Amino acid sequence: MSLDVDWEGMDTVAPEEPNPFDPDRHPEEYAAWEKQTAAAREQVEAARERQRELIEREREERKARYLTDETDRQLVLIKAKAAAQATYDAEQAQLAKANADDAARIHDGATFLLDLPPTPPALWGKGEDILWARGEALMIAGPQGVGKTTIAGQLLRAVAGLHHEVLGFPVEPCEQRVLYLAMDRPEQARRNLGRMFAGNADEREFLAEILRFWSGPPPTDFAADPAGLLRLAQQHGADVVFVDSLKDAAVGLSKDEVGAGYNRARQLALAEGVQVVELHHVVKSGADGSKPNNLNGVYGSTWLTSGAGSVVMLWGEAGDPVIELLHLKQPMNEVGPLKVLHNRETGLSEVYHDEDTDVVALARRCLSTGVSAAEAARCQFSVEKPTKAQVEKARRNMHRLAEKGLLRFQPASEDGKGGRGNGDRWFAAAPASWMSDSEADHDRYGE
Repeated sequence: MSLDVDWEGMDTVAPEEPNPFDPDRHPEEYAAWEKQTAAAREQVEAARERQRELIEREREERKARYLTDETDRQLVLIKAKAAAQATYDAEQAQLAKANADDAARIHDGATFLLDLPPTPPALWGKGEDILWARGEALMIAGPQGVGKTTIAGQLLRAVAGLHHEVLGFPVEPCEQRVLYLAMDRPEQARRNLGRMFAGNADEREFLAEILRFWSGPPPTDFAADPAGLLRLAQQHGADVVFVDSLKDAAVGLSKDEVGAGYNRARQLALAEGVQVVELHHVVKSGADGSKPNNLNGVYGSTWLTSGAGSVVMLWGEAGDPVIELLHLKQPMNEVGPLKVLHNRETGLSEVYHDEDTDVVALARRCLSTGVSAAEAARCQFSVEKPTKAQVEKARRNMHRLAEKGLLRFQPASEDGKGGRGNGDRWFAAAPASWMSDSEADHDRYGE
């Protein structure tokens, strides 16, 4: 802003100089000088007034600019203070939650070691026959097309509270909401799952509230971001999460660092009370091209199965209506092996009672001689030469059936045969005609 004053016209007379003319001798010159001097004074005064106005205006503008700058500065400070407070509050809340979580996870030795329930709390199972225990991840593995999503869908329906059991074993419903991560071919999973919920229009409002589906790749790689799985569950208010499938949840599952990273993600979720079901694939075949019958048959890092509480393998050819269920890792007793019949139209499954692999039926066919553990193993596992492990599994299964009243156990000492249990025999507790098929099935399979 310029403060220059226009002095044009005042260059001949200085307004403060005395009049050089004698008023008596040169009255006209004197009067003209006085007039010009007065005009110069007025002009100077007007210039000074304008200058004062300009100075005042500039002062006000400076003040306004200062106030604006100060307002902006104070606003920035207020925002910064608010942001800092929010960050601090979030850190304190996270610290408080971590402390609370740590406190909830710390137990004294007596409580941790001695205050144990007789059996783990089962989410899917009955008594000691547990396929899925609370606080432990359930992995359902198998090749393509054998019904992993079919079994998972029935569990989904049961966990949502719309059914009470799957394959004859009771299922505990969720307390909040279920999140299904349909990452592997989501449209195909949608069709498969849709068959199980079709024709129930009265359930629509309930399904809209209780179930949430994520379609496509996850928002983050759960191995690289272990907190991502728990975060996603909490965002949707879910206390049960279905991961379909593991290959889409983390990239590079054959690497131990990836397997360990994903296991960290599942353990973080479980520690916060979020139950986890995982669908996974297997190696193409076991030794000598046979079916994989142990955890080595599950694809990927060992940390995937090491961190799971229960591993169930489904085996068969793609599209087979009857497949085999093997319980490779168990919270308590081994369940099965079971033959499972899939109904492709309804999407439901049931235990298939195959007389060739039913040890109770075998005992009924051998009423006079009974059945040994080795004979039961050949029947149960459909092999000619069962391994020692298979014989012992069959022995434990026969003992359980005897405890349920379906078989009668005769130890070797009663018939004079020795040899470390080799002479133990199991007999049908009653002829088949004494017990209806439905009663026998209920006791045998927990249905």
